[in-house]
Parts: sequence; structure tokens; C-alpha cells
Amino acid sequence: MTMLKVALLLAAAFRASALQPTFQLRQSMSPPRVRDVRMASSSPSANEFHRLALSRRTINAFEPALPSGWEAAIERAVEAATYAPNHRRTEPWRFHLLGPEAARRVCELNAGIVAAKKGAAAGEKKLQRWLAMPGWLVVTCTRHEEGENVSGAKWSMDDPVGAAREDYAACCCAIQNLCLSLHADGLGAKWTTGQVNFDPRFGEAAGLSSGEFVVGTLWFGAPAGMPDPPQKKRRLDEVLVRHA
Repeated sequence: MTMLKVALLLAAAFRASALQPTFQLRQSMSPPRVRDVRMASSSPSANEFHRLALSRRTINAFEPALPSGWEAAIERAVEAATYAPNHRRTEPWRFHLLGPEAARRVCELNAGIVAAKKGAAAGEKKLQRWLAMPGWLVVTCTRHEEGENVSGAKWSMDDPVGAAREDYAACCCAIQNLCLSLHADGLGAKWTTGQVNFDPRFGEAAGLSSGEFVVGTLWFGAPAGMPDPPQKKRRLDEVLVRHA
């Protein structure tokens, strides 16, 4: 799928969300500060897409309760996620929407890991912090049987042309699409990849199948505040390398 089609899809979601007051950020919030971008195209959809992409932030603080209509926003976001680039069309992504019981099991598992390293007080503090997260979505990647790599090697991230690496990359692209879609609907998200995600007990706690591995856990909800734009460490001319 071309980038233009992705842009049009996300722009449509952005325009639709503008008509739904349930997903509007609180009026007391300052609008995200986005640097001015001189567009090479005068297309409104292109301008909206760039504005959406540049204003997305990782959200660390959420309102306690999910807003009305959040499930419809999640469904739109997952649909957008499934349009991410996917070389062999393996569609390796899976999206697990955790309910209160599953989320608590994950929180308690993580608190136990923290307590074992830093003590009971630190574990309890982490438990309360995580229990306050309003929405939980675990994104996983499906595993393939041995021999599915084009090189004939075992399914492994070490194979540069194998399905494992490409599927993982596709899932990462899917998460970015998902976060942009949530942002278009006025919801914030944080993509977490902490130790608990890769603990052998995480799959059982979250209810995952044995044929999946975790790409990340997303917290989502109505932002309690909008962070300032991150200070970029490198200029555009340092990361865009032009070759003759």
C-alpha cells in the first residue's frame, strides 16, 4: 500500500474524529506545538497527515476513565494498523485488548519483578502506577514454522531476508499506524517494551497463545496533558543523506 493511501486513510479518520466531541482533548489543554512545515504539495490530505504525524506524542499520564466511544476508536486504529507494509502479506500482527482481570495479572507480574530487584515498596508503587492505566492493548507477532524463511533457514531474526525479521518490522509499522489513528481520534498512547513483556509468564497472564511473541504493550486513553515536542538531536540534513 502506498504512503499516499496510508495518508488518505489517516486523514479521513482525522476528519471524522473532528465531528465527535467525545474524543476532543480537554479545552484546558494547550494545542501541541508543531513546527511549521513547508509542504511540497498543496493537497489538504497531505498537509493533514504531516500535521498529524508531527503532533503525535508518547503519553505518560491519562485521565482515569476511558471516554465514551473509545472501543470504536480502537477498532478504527486496529484497522489502520493492518494496512501497514507487509512484504509477504503474512499479516503477522495480533491485537489483544485486555480487560480488568488480565490487566491486573500483568500489573501484579510486573510488580513482582520490580519487587525482586528493588524491594517491596518499589513493587507496590509500580503496581499502583500500572493499575491506573485506563486502557491496555498487547500487540504480538505470530511465529512461523521452521523452514519458512526464503533462505531455508530456521525462523530467526538472524536471517536478514527471513520472515521473522520482516514480520517484526511489519508489526512495528502497524503500531505506528495504530498510534496515529488513536491520536487522530483524540486518544493518547504509550508503546511500552519493558522487561515484563518478555517474561515467560507474561503470555499466560495476558492470555496469549504459544504461537505469538510480544512486540509491545500499549497503554491508551484520554491524555491528562500533552508533552512538549521532543528536542531532536540531529537536524534533517544530518539524517537525510543525499547520494549522486
